[in-house]
Amino acid sequence: MGCGKSSVGKALASLLSCPFVDLDTYIERREGRKIPEIFKSDGEAGFRRIEQAALAEVTAGQETMSVLSLGGGTLTTPECAEKVKKVTLCFYLRASVGKLMHNLENDFEGRPMLGQSLHNPDKLRMRIETLMKEREDVYEDTARYIIDIDGKEFNEIASEIADVLKKEVPLRVNTETTPQKKTVLDPLRRKEVALTPEEEVRQWCIRELLHGQMKVPMHMMMSETGFRLGGKQFRADILIYDRDTEPLAVVECKRPETAIDRNVLEQAIRYNMVLSVKFIIITNGIRTYIFKKGKDGYSPLRSAPVFEEMLK
Repeated sequence: MGCGKSSVGKALASLLSCPFVDLDTYIERREGRKIPEIFKSDGEAGFRRIEQAALAEVTAGQETMSVLSLGGGTLTTPECAEKVKKVTLCFYLRASVGKLMHNLENDFEGRPMLGQSLHNPDKLRMRIETLMKEREDVYEDTARYIIDIDGKEFNEIASEIADVLKKEVPLRVNTETTPQKKTVLDPLRRKEVALTPEEEVRQWCIRELLHGQMKVPMHMMMSETGFRLGGKQFRADILIYDRDTEPLAVVECKRPETAIDRNVLEQAIRYNMVLSVKFIIITNGIRTYIFKKGKDGYSPLRSAPVFEEMLK
């Protein structure tokens, strides 16, 4: 923790024109709770079980390259270390204790593994040294490459990793992406699109919820699908089709700060008047609601069904 995995990961994803996933953020969206809340209610052991399940979901059925930032303690679970070593190309961003102290002193929120040591420099150093002693062997064993990061900027580290990757796998580096123009490769539209807050939620939904967790094949989805209702043109964020190419589900993606309320549900139902879908999925990336059509209208589901179950 504190080595800049998320910042480097985002910069690397921009260079590679591919999705970026932060495992801690994915867990918070999956559980509807912040990491410290999970630690407080479930303990570290409970969090690690959730983390292991989340890692399995994120890495399942990957069809395109993506950049994944792990939590600092992810690899302390042997099953997670084995998974990462087997299905990813792992880079260890190695930093000195001094570098980590400097970073953590300025970015300490949401780090339950540091306990009460944050506001005491001596205790913080001791805690970092203890964690590194416990974890360094598994970091080095799991990683394919080790990148020493002291004295380097995030973009510099990302470029160094991209250079290594060019020798490992064929890449298309996006040299035109700048902090002023952030884009992402949409796997459904097969083109670069502007990475707005709504688009970020949509890409999370496509890759992690629908394809990763619910096992919906990429070729059974379409995004930004237009249709007419009452003489007006409407557009669905994502449509899921069945094997007869009939609409099976409509997905509405909202900005993270948008509350999922009755108005949002009614909008999705209006779409259904045209599409007559079996499922309605509404998400803001933090909260997700799934409704199934029955004799008496739509009823909420307790859990997300997988694609094969949806077809029955």
